[in-house]
Amino acid sequence: MRVVLGGTFDILHEGHEALLRAAFEGRPAEVLIGLTTDRFARESRTRVNSYGVRERNLKRLLAARRWRPARIEPIDEAYGPADDLPDLDVLVVSAERHAVAVALNGARTAHGLRPLEIRAVPMVLAQDGLPIASRRIRAGLIDRTGRRLKPLRVSVGTDNPVKVRAARRVFQALSLPARVRAVRVRTEVPEQPFGDEALQGAVNRAKAALGNGDFGVGIEAGLVWSPQISDYFDVQYCAVVDQSGRITVGHGPGFTYPPRVVESVKAGRTVEDAMARLTGIRGIGFKQGAIGYLTGRRLDRDRLTESAVLMAMVPRIRRELYSRGVPREPSGSG
Repeated sequence: MRVVLGGTFDILHEGHEALLRAAFEGRPAEVLIGLTTDRFARESRTRVNSYGVRERNLKRLLAARRWRPARIEPIDEAYGPADDLPDLDVLVVSAERHAVAVALNGARTAHGLRPLEIRAVPMVLAQDGLPIASRRIRAGLIDRTGRRLKPLRVSVGTDNPVKVRAARRVFQALSLPARVRAVRVRTEVPEQPFGDEALQGAVNRAKAALGNGDFGVGIEAGLVWSPQISDYFDVQYCAVVDQSGRITVGHGPGFTYPPRVVESVKAGRTVEDAMARLTGIRGIGFKQGAIGYLTGRRLDRDRLTESAVLMAMVPRIRRELYSRGVPREPSGSG
């Protein structure tokens, strides 16, 4: 079996290693690596190491990992030698280049050659949820492993300090340096959400808050009906969105309200208004929250909200378990 892949391989990082590891999977007879020429590389980037430097560093990595046999050839256009060499079997690409791989197989078919098996490798993400890339390493945003070097810019779609504190504490607990700020946004859902409106409100807040930052965070509580107990649970949802458009969602613990509160909400009041009337505590949502009062301060709104934010971050904490690649295409597919 002969495997082919191509790239610029400018500043080598964990994404490159994942691509090469996939290429050498199964001990192929040979791996052909197309390395972009300086002219071709500069078509898509303003700064890049010279071909000689990139080739030397790539050879050193191959030797260090004992990945062989390999042959490196310069390529000066998108397909390189992969669209006209008959004795190739597998094409390895990053998941974001899958469409290019399909187009390359189309070119091979047009030349009377059999299409290659496409082996698409999921992108390796940095701490900020975006792919590790040489450009970002050169800019000093991340290191070669994807660790963030500059503080993340996190915007929380709210004017409630409880939600901002919760997001800040979760990012601190995850050892993610971040500048967290509040951004007033429109939720486009009712002031008192019911059912899926709460989740939609969290997503809307996150998207509206993101702007040019790294993460947008949206937090929205609502009443969710349970037919099993014929009552509403208060559930607080959190949505986190990054610049790639990826949204991760979680929610905190659920609890039921006293019947008087539920009746008041059904009559048109918000939970906060209803709880303020019940307890005599103005602005309770900006203080201990309803949960603080109902649990006798054994759990306050800060910790309740933190749990929702943490749950929304779960797929980002264990990125390797939640990555979604493109399924491999069997040899012979178009």
